[in-house]
Amino acid sequence: MTRRLSVKAARAILDAAEIVKAPDWSETHRWHVVSDGRTLVVIEPSYGGASRTGRNGWNWWLAEGSRSRHQPEPTRQAAAARGLAAWQRWATSKETP
Repeated sequence: MTRRLSVKAARAILDAAEIVKAPDWSETHRWHVVSDGRTLVVIEPSYGGASRTGRNGWNWWLAEGSRSRHQPEPTRQAAAARGLAAWQRWATSKETP
């Protein structure tokens, strides 16, 4: 079993990551966390609850993984941080044959 990336290589990718509007932002209001042109995490508004705007936070998922349910994060930055931590765990985990 080998790792997808070393911890050092994954950290370099994370250090270069930034939050940018998705190409379809005007329709979806999604944001991407990208590093070196590669989308790592997708972030979108979470709707529901009793707030004035109807938005109760931000959902995230790994761009290369399945879209799983998480508790909404209060800010885009918090969603990005949570998503990048999950991406690092995924990127440095051992591959299964």
